[in-house]
Amino acid sequence: MVWNNASAEEYAGVRAYAQRVKQAIIAAHDSILAARTKQVRDANRKRRPVPFEVGDLVYLSTKNLSLPKGLARKLAPKFVGPYKIIRDYGNSSFKLDLPSSLRQRGVHDVFHASLLRIHEPNDDHLFPGRLESQVYDLGGQDDEWAIERVLSHKGIGAAAVFEVLWKSGDRSWVP
Repeated sequence: MVWNNASAEEYAGVRAYAQRVKQAIIAAHDSILAARTKQVRDANRKRRPVPFEVGDLVYLSTKNLSLPKGLARKLAPKFVGPYKIIRDYGNSSFKLDLPSSLRQRGVHDVFHASLLRIHEPNDDHLFPGRLESQVYDLGGQDDEWAIERVLSHKGIGAAAVFEVLWKSGDRSWVP
């Protein structure tokens, strides 16, 4: 600094200013460390060990699932399932064995533990023969049909029509 070669009285104002700035930097650094320690303590207060293991049955939250049109979110179930855990990635993420109806709708099969709830089996005396389809329906796409192949076509652009062979064996012309 400037006063390394100067006497103590020569730059008194500069020396006092430098000391104030140095103290402010030390105080800011201490505040940052204290805030970081508090944040870690608060975050760890809510953390719990993950109770899931590979092979467990869990329910999946519908919080981030897209629902079909016409189905109100507040009337939809909060959790669906149960689904089996196939793989534990070790970072609170789990791969589930989802049914084909959810996979066809583009739902990815890896979820964070916060979106899962452990499955507790129902008492069959209270709820005999309950099926998953009776509890909820997230919109199996019944209005879609599978095409085996396109046989021929007529026209061009928006006026084009195609002769298709459906998986059921029927043939028809569709726009």
